[in-house]
Amino acid sequence: MVKYDEDKKHAYFNGHTFTRDEKTNYYLAARPTKGNKRQRLHVYMWEYFNGEIPKGHEVHHKNKDKLCNEIENLELLTNKKHMRIHADDFLKNEERRKESAKILNEKARPKAIEWHKSEAGREWHKSHYEEMKDKLYAKKKYTCYNCGKEFEATVRLNKFCSNNCKSAWRRKQGLDNNERTCVICGNIYSAYKYSKSKTCSRKCRGKLRSINAQK
Repeated sequence: MVKYDEDKKHAYFNGHTFTRDEKTNYYLAARPTKGNKRQRLHVYMWEYFNGEIPKGHEVHHKNKDKLCNEIENLELLTNKKHMRIHADDFLKNEERRKESAKILNEKARPKAIEWHKSEAGREWHKSHYEEMKDKLYAKKKYTCYNCGKEFEATVRLNKFCSNNCKSAWRRKQGLDNNERTCVICGNIYSAYKYSKSKTCSRKCRGKLRSINAQK
């Protein structure tokens, strides 16, 4: 059984003392427990009772309380499942999310911006670009979505063989249409936003032409 001092700052088991980290709440051994390594209490407990932890697995607190390190409260999970559990908890905890965002904005992001502006950062961007530019601008063969013609283009521009075909395809899909009211019959119809159309049909267009001719 694990013993704790009154304020739970320290835990004791099998002759070892473990000190609680104020930030993470995990208990860490005061001296090496496995070779030259100082283990966390829950990891030490699991290996004490069950042996070596298999590769790709981690020890999880069943009740999610890091201050409760009895073997009955510990279970072995795959890294993936363990990470998913803690990620779900993080997403549900609005206070933790706000605190993380605050730390990111106040500490991490300014330092990242400062580094990217530094000589080392600029040199990294330059060398990274040199490594990637051949892939960025590599040309491959594609089939135009609009006319079906085969053409060559870079990876970033690979749907249409020309701007004309891109515009034609958008018109066919009605992506740039807006609704208008026919000036003759009052019906609502859809038309290309750059067209000067005022009528919904050939019949109404003919009537409008006749009206304009009489003016």
